[in-house]
Parts: sequence; structure tokens; C-alpha cells
Amino acid sequence: MSDLNFFEPYIEKREFKFNRMVLLYTLFALCIAGIAAKGAYNQFHIFMLQGQVDGKREVAEDPKTVNKYNEIKELENEMSIFKEEVDKIVKLDKNIAKNDIVSEDLVSEIKSKMPADLFMTNFSVSGREMQISGVAKDSYSIAEFSKSLKLIKDVESVFVSNINNNKEEGNYSFVLNTTFKEVNIDEQETPNQ
Repeated sequence: MSDLNFFEPYIEKREFKFNRMVLLYTLFALCIAGIAAKGAYNQFHIFMLQGQVDGKREVAEDPKTVNKYNEIKELENEMSIFKEEVDKIVKLDKNIAKNDIVSEDLVSEIKSKMPADLFMTNFSVSGREMQISGVAKDSYSIAEFSKSLKLIKDVESVFVSNINNNKEEGNYSFVLNTTFKEVNIDEQETPNQ
């Protein structure tokens, strides 16, 4: 027969003993293994990147690639210069269009100022100067035409430089010089070039 022990549940049983040192050594070993794995991964990654850098350096230092790069750079420079020239031409074209003295409106206005007995034979413009040559039946028509031209916008002065009486044909030939107000046709270049 076996004895009954009423204190058995209260007596401490020592079957499993928790060892802190084993846990610390295990954690320490895991940390060292993790650091070693991270170092190995980084080293592998560095090796792969070094291979890519070497491949790209080989391509970049290839004489064919260098020559192609230089050609492209030269074309970019030429394109930049060409773009600047086109911009200057567009700017100049706009300026010329804005400052165009002889326009269709001006010719129409000059025509409307002509007396009935006056005919133009020559019409030339150079810069701000306009010269009109023509024939009239009398000197009064020339004076009337000269005076009416002064009323045109942007006309600075009108001067009849020559009147000839052609008695055989019964008319007067004339040369009339007109100067327009100052118009800056050539736009000043900026000094930043």
C-alpha cells in the first residue's frame, strides 16, 4: 500500500529549470548571425553595384561612345545657336512689321489725298524718306497734294523739291519728298551677349 501525502501539491517540483545564461547566449548568437547575414547581403549588393558601375564605365569610356557624345553635344550647341538666331529673326520680323512705314493703309491714304488732275509716276521709300514723282495739270494741284500729305499721321515734313513746267504737253512734273517721324527700325541689341 502507498502512503498518502497531503502536502504533495505544495511541495515544489524541480523538473524544468529556466536558465537565463542559455537564453542570453542564444540571443547573442542570433544577433551575431543577423549581423553577419546583413554584412554578407551588403557585400553581395556592393559587388553587384560595382559590376554595374564597371559596365557603365566601360561603355562611357568607349571611344565610339565618347565620339557620339561629342557629336551630340556639338549638335546641341548648334541647335542652341540656331534657336537664338531664329528668335532674333522672329523678333526682328515683329519689329519690322510693327514699324513698317509703307503699308496698304498709307498707300490708300496717299491715293485719297491726290487731286483729280494729279498722277504719280514714281513712288519710292528708303528708311524714313519717301519720294513721290508725278505729273499735274497745274501747280495748284501739286500744292494742294503737298498740303494734304502733311495731314497724314506720322508725316514729319513734306517738301516739293522740283517742279518743271512742260509747256509742250501743258502739264507740270514734280518731285515731292516726305519725311516720316522717327521710327526705330533696328532694335538695339542687349549688351549681355
